[in-house]
Amino acid sequence: MLEAIYARESYTALKKTLDASVLRHQAIASNLANLETPHYKRIDINPDFEKRLQKAVASGDVNQIARVNSSIQVDQGAVPDALNGNTVKLEDELLSLQRNTMTHSFALQVLGRSLNKIKSAIKGRVS
Repeated sequence: MLEAIYARESYTALKKTLDASVLRHQAIASNLANLETPHYKRIDINPDFEKRLQKAVASGDVNQIARVNSSIQVDQGAVPDALNGNTVKLEDELLSLQRNTMTHSFALQVLGRSLNKIKSAIKGRVS
């Protein structure tokens, strides 16, 4: 029974969103740690992840959603702002960290509500 729940499009998309937010957080942490490293190139998750996930969710095909993956890559659009060739900008990273934290929190709230509904159904209670 639980396999049917975990195989739903919404659950799979939520899992992909959470996985990507964890990866993005790792990238942001690396960027902040290397803020002063000469010639360090900013990293982030693959820039097409969100569009590919949205397209897969719109298709309603759980297998297509499952094939959408996020990965950490060098941000090709980042331009060196410092004389040392580093492409990390503190303000941009802090803003990205805030957005990523909100995305992660929202996804966890949605997942929590879904799991609470399942818990209530198992216990025979109406939520």
